[in-house]
Amino acid sequence: MAQVLSSENPELLKIINEHKPESLKELELVSGRKRSNLSRTLKTMSRYGIVELVKQERRVKPLVKATDFKVEFGLNTP
Repeated sequence: MAQVLSSENPELLKIINEHKPESLKELELVSGRKRSNLSRTLKTMSRYGIVELVKQERRVKPLVKATDFKVEFGLNTP
């Protein structure tokens, strides 16, 4: 989870939320990131429920599903 929310990925979520791209190609243009990188990152985020990848004909439209995150973990065992 830390890997998903590290470095430029929160910025990517912001870009998706603000620009509402209709496809990965459009997201590639507005984000400056390569489509292969975007696809891999978005699939991982999708598994965590952070984004939804909506298939529309031959396109995949990314939608942000989560904008606030609270991560908890503990090392103590009961």
